[in-house]
Amino acid sequence: MVRIVPVALGVLAFEFVAAAPAPGVLLYGATPEQARDFAVASAYRRGWGIPAVGETTVEIEQILEESDPDDPLAPRRLIRISAVFVPEDSGTRVLLRAREVQTSATGEEWSTDVTERYAENLGNALSSLRSKWDEHRDTGASRTRESARAPATHDKSVDRAAQTGAGPVGTWAYYAERYAESRGCVLTDAETVLEASGPEWEQHRVKCRDGRSLQVHCRLGDCTTRR
Repeated sequence: MVRIVPVALGVLAFEFVAAAPAPGVLLYGATPEQARDFAVASAYRRGWGIPAVGETTVEIEQILEESDPDDPLAPRRLIRISAVFVPEDSGTRVLLRAREVQTSATGEEWSTDVTERYAENLGNALSSLRSKWDEHRDTGASRTRESARAPATHDKSVDRAAQTGAGPVGTWAYYAERYAESRGCVLTDAETVLEASGPEWEQHRVKCRDGRSLQVHCRLGDCTTRR
């Protein structure tokens, strides 16, 4: 079975509009260029070929089967992952699409969109990419201030819950707080409240020092403000 790597590939943006919705994830604090380069490095380390890199797109591929490994013109079948990097206020969203490509000895290609078939693999790849990006931000030499703040804030979230005897803070409370901070919220000592949850989502209430309280909805760690 082919394992889809959390990396970006590049097809044109209109392909994402024309087909079914592409799985995506937000890399907090990343510019499109940073997200692209990080994804390319991740794919390269995992042994994927990288045939094309654009300003906001990348394409990677891996051979599934070939009639003659020693003949570069031999017919073969491969999986090609394409990604677009879309800037948002709090970071860059990575959108992935998968295609199965058949090549002939004459160089002709036929492709089939298999994004839906590989949806779970793509989702796992995106989650892995985001986790690695978070680690990169927290531990990178150029992010020392973020590195010092993020673990402390996360620990404080857990401590607040313990001190007040509150219920579970939720799996993605940390991401909810990071998203709230990206929207200008300065956290208070009050706990982040888990208001509701489901198998793949959580709804949090984050209190800010200016008196606001943000309702943040997170799906698999990807958060946005509900109101």
